[in-house]
Amino acid sequence: MTELKLILAHLRFFRTRTLLMLATVVLAFFTFGILGSMHFSLNSGDSDVTGRRLIVTHEAGLMQQLPISYLERLRGIPGAEHVSHATWAGTFYREQRDMLMAFAVDPAPWLDGHPDMIVTDATRRAFLADRRSILVSEGLARKYGWKPGDSIPLKSILFVPPAGDPAWTFTIAGTFRSADSGGGRNFAIFHYSYLNQNRDLWRDTVGTFVVSPAAGLAPEALAQRIDQAFAGSGAPTSTATDKAFHAEFFAQFGDVASMIRIVMAVTFLSLILVVTSGMTLSMRQRTRDIGVLRVLGFSDARVWRLVAGQTAVLLGGGAALGLAAASVFNRWITTHMAQILPDLTLPLVVLAQGIAAALLLAVGTALLPTLIALRVRPVQAFAMEQA
Repeated sequence: MTELKLILAHLRFFRTRTLLMLATVVLAFFTFGILGSMHFSLNSGDSDVTGRRLIVTHEAGLMQQLPISYLERLRGIPGAEHVSHATWAGTFYREQRDMLMAFAVDPAPWLDGHPDMIVTDATRRAFLADRRSILVSEGLARKYGWKPGDSIPLKSILFVPPAGDPAWTFTIAGTFRSADSGGGRNFAIFHYSYLNQNRDLWRDTVGTFVVSPAAGLAPEALAQRIDQAFAGSGAPTSTATDKAFHAEFFAQFGDVASMIRIVMAVTFLSLILVVTSGMTLSMRQRTRDIGVLRVLGFSDARVWRLVAGQTAVLLGGGAALGLAAASVFNRWITTHMAQILPDLTLPLVVLAQGIAAALLLAVGTALLPTLIALRVRPVQAFAMEQA
């Protein structure tokens, strides 16, 4: 009989206990897949992208606007490579509960500075050509059934539509995929010129500027230059990386990232206790079987492989099922709540972390059961059985 067959036979011998431990592992990695994906998005995805891109806001906060005239001054600061801007439009679709993250932007510079927005060349050309067009994420398009060429009405809690119109009307130029590197965010962008020409409030101002530093220049150094350049102006600035900006924004709702880390830590600690105690009990109950294996000539290394293999099968199988279930759940929930949740199924970073966690947990939970099995000697095993 092969070692794998022995491992599976042992797990089947304690079928109920095995199923309970497997369910614990599946639930733990299901939780990890969901919360890990959310944590990844809250941290703005890949730090190589969002850790370098800078967000420039008014020193007094997001509710204060910055003059559009700052655009050329920012482009003149040494080290500022891509400079664009964004203005939150406060839009919603049909009902106010369907709020969308929609921003008025300068189209070409915005797309150049956001490589995490994956757009086809045809979609890019269509968006740039029509001032009343809008570019939406794939998640939003799925939720509302939008297709390229559709005309959609969006209302705003901030800006009154053009005279005589019941809403701001946009033509969908196409969709984009927000890559994992950017946190998988769901949002829409449209032409700033269309908004600025037709609004009465805050004309010729923007909400934020977005600046990408030149290669080799530290983002912190450029951020300092920017804030120093506008320190004596009527609208001083506060500049931070995209990653830091969103971390500060979400901190308004509590330290969500820390709470997620705590929940995951408690989940995995509980998993270690359950699997270790279950496998340890199994080894004690099968002391005689281990003694028989010793009599048959099984070496320490082979006994170790049998015991460690059982935890590996449990952890590996449970982790695979849990992460797969999390991926399906993430897809389902983001499809139905695309306006507020990132479009993340299971980022590769989170998947890699899950695999690494499964390997470490398999090793950790196997230590005590393996030690017990290796200490068993045939004479002791049969003496215990006779007693």
